Amino acid sequence: MMSLLALIAAALSAPVHSRAAEPISFSQFLDSSADLKPSARLLALDGKRVRLVGFMAQMEMPPSGGFYLCPRPVSADESGAGIGDLPVETVFVVMKSAGGGEVPYRPGPLEVTGVLQIRNHADQDGRVTAFQITLDRPRARKRPARTQTQGDDR
Repeated sequence: MMSLLALIAAALSAPVHSRAAEPISFSQFLDSSADLKPSARLLALDGKRVRLVGFMAQMEMPPSGGFYLCPRPVSADESGAGIGDLPVETVFVVMKSAGGGEVPYRPGPLEVTGVLQIRNHADQDGRVTAFQITLDRPRARKRPARTQTQGDDR
């Protein structure tokens, strides 16, 4: 049986969200003009929780504390171009749980949920991106209930 203190700690560590995340796709990021400006829809979501599906960029020199999410699979060798080979709508995904370390590459589509920020932002390595999503805190995992076995007199 869980103690009251453990229950309170679990409740405090669970993420609290006042509303569901707004889904958005990379195709909604930029205005249809040739100026490469953020769309009105994207600007309306600045500072709000969003859900986005994309692909982790495979980087020769991965960033610290997060990863780049792209609309399609990308492999960048960074030979002199930094992140210049990444699509313009690439999002830097901030993972506070990474503790400033590198996030291992994971192939295939990824869904991220967190707070969108639209502003030029330099990551810990000095690479600048216009879009960032700070991931929600990981959900607390429920532990299976411990069952008493025969001969266990605790």
